[in-house]
Amino acid sequence: MRIKIEPNEQASQRTKNRIKERGPWFVIERKHDSQTLGLIGKGDTESWLVAEVDFPDGDRWTGWLPANEFNVVETQGFWA
Repeated sequence: MRIKIEPNEQASQRTKNRIKERGPWFVIERKHDSQTLGLIGKGDTESWLVAEVDFPDGDRWTGWLPANEFNVVETQGFWA
């Protein structure tokens, strides 16, 4: 599924930079929550592995973004 995201008020500078430099459209590759990552008892953490949709420099960026640092503003396709 393709998602269009924007940083929210909790976003780190890293998240803001990735969305600005590589987005705003991404493909969801994978999702992990704190239990899946083995972080039980360390707070509610969910991260999404996203991949850049358009990569004019020929180098497709893929990376993890904390789900609590961005808002999904538009979607295309279906949730996997």
